Amino acid sequence: MKPIKGNKKIEALFSSGKRCSSSFFHCIFELDDSTESGYVVSVPKKNFPRAVDRNKVKRLVREVLRKNADVFGDVGAGKFMFIYSSNMIASFLDIEKDFKSLLKKFF
Repeated sequence: MKPIKGNKKIEALFSSGKRCSSSFFHCIFELDDSTESGYVVSVPKKNFPRAVDRNKVKRLVREVLRKNADVFGDVGAGKFMFIYSSNMIASFLDIEKDFKSLLKKFF
């Protein structure tokens, strides 16, 4: 999985993607037949005004994505945007558990 870069690609994902949510995440996704999967991690400034906190949450979520990359092979290729929607910084294990429950909704 590679990060998605570029405003046009992200805006296209927002406009045409399907949505689902869990307790920590809102996910916008678009499954396709390409060989590469891409992702975007977003943490709203409204929930975390300090950049240090936003960066910490992004690092936690990216690590969860990296550790569970094999699960994405089961879901299929596509583009995924994960928006962290909680107001608290959760532990790694809580984020991972919630992330796995979110991926089960794709099937």
